[in-house]
Amino acid sequence: MTKQTPPRVLVVDDEPSVGMIFHRILGEVGYEVISASNGAECLRVLRKEDVQLVFLDLQMPGMDGVQTFKKIRETHSKLPVIIMTAFQTVNSAVETMKLGALDYLIKPLEADKLNAVVRQALDVSKMSSTVVPSVSVAGEESDVDMMAKSPEMQKVMALVKKVAPTEVPVLILGESGTGKEVTARTVHRLSKRAKKPFVVVDCAALPESIIESELFGYEKGAFTGADNSRAGKFEQANSGTLFLDEIGNLSLPIQAKLLRFLQEPRIERLGARKGPIKLDVRILAATNADLEKVVAAGTFREDLYHRLKVFVVELPALRQRGPEDLDALIVGLVDGFRRQLGKPRLSVASETLGLLKAYRWPGNVRELQNALRSATLLADDVVLPEHLPMSIRSARPAMETQTFFAGLDDVIRKVEREHIETVLKKNSHDLTKTAHELGLDVATLEEKIKNLAL
Repeated sequence: MTKQTPPRVLVVDDEPSVGMIFHRILGEVGYEVISASNGAECLRVLRKEDVQLVFLDLQMPGMDGVQTFKKIRETHSKLPVIIMTAFQTVNSAVETMKLGALDYLIKPLEADKLNAVVRQALDVSKMSSTVVPSVSVAGEESDVDMMAKSPEMQKVMALVKKVAPTEVPVLILGESGTGKEVTARTVHRLSKRAKKPFVVVDCAALPESIIESELFGYEKGAFTGADNSRAGKFEQANSGTLFLDEIGNLSLPIQAKLLRFLQEPRIERLGARKGPIKLDVRILAATNADLEKVVAAGTFREDLYHRLKVFVVELPALRQRGPEDLDALIVGLVDGFRRQLGKPRLSVASETLGLLKAYRWPGNVRELQNALRSATLLADDVVLPEHLPMSIRSARPAMETQTFFAGLDDVIRKVEREHIETVLKKNSHDLTKTAHELGLDVATLEEKIKNLAL
């Protein structure tokens, strides 16, 4: 019988004691732990070793955690990465969540919590590579109408349905995780090209050195290692649709070639000895950047920007959408993951719903998808709060008035109760000191204590 290889965890932190803690805690329960002291060493390890999970510290000398994370994504787009951070750098951790990090943990780390997070991350990694398609937010075949209950998304769907049957380029704008690729797929699905290829290029994930050959292809002998001719993404998308995600990351020379294609749909492979290849490709593009600012900075061509913005679809962040969208997403995603896992039934506890509805979702629908995927996997019959990532359980509820989710009053009441209770204990239940610290008069504090059943 073949012995199963234990999961391998890479810990990247410039403090040796952190690696030792991981070795002690995770080694005892059967994980193999590898340590790296900085970003460059992390990347070297990933080139040589098969790693299932990375814990990455944000504050490191030289290449910091955010820069390292971006480098990891260039070569390991699906490798789960969990950020380690201190309270003062939580905002940076949230930024990495937007870029695709699975979760973040606040130091100091607790053994039980660490074990639970590792199990959850490895389960999500396994599930992502086996049963869950990674090409869309809610599943490749899902209908965006499922997420379009709110007035904000109804407007988006109206634009999509209007532009889909045409041949004009479409520029899709929105924060990371808002569903730009799902929207592009919907445009393609509702177009005359629906039965033709839909080819995706993640411009942020492709290294500068290979993006030209990836897009336009090459002939045999065009460069060292070009042993055979190869068609690029443009040719692969012929008669169909080419979706250029995060187009703001393209270099100026590649932008010039894209502009020429939009003006006259022909391409030349690298090392071509024949004339240009005429193609029939519709271009859809997306970015989370403010292209007007990028144009003003001189890193994006103004003429290309105007060619792309013939028709713009702007996606709202999840926190800007009505509660009906979040409700539909929770129901749809949990049910979809439940069926994929073969679970006969699964409900979501009311306390879990309260946490989901109060959270701000900086990573938008993608973050919600990841959270519910792992929670569905961990739950038996009911999704409980402990099945959610720590970032959601420990976050303060959103107080943004423009997104007033149903049930938020109960969450606010709970937070207020906990805060007053904490300050009371700190001041040994001295009402005068507590009222002063909270900015209340004693009578108001006494009324709150009574109403909150403290």
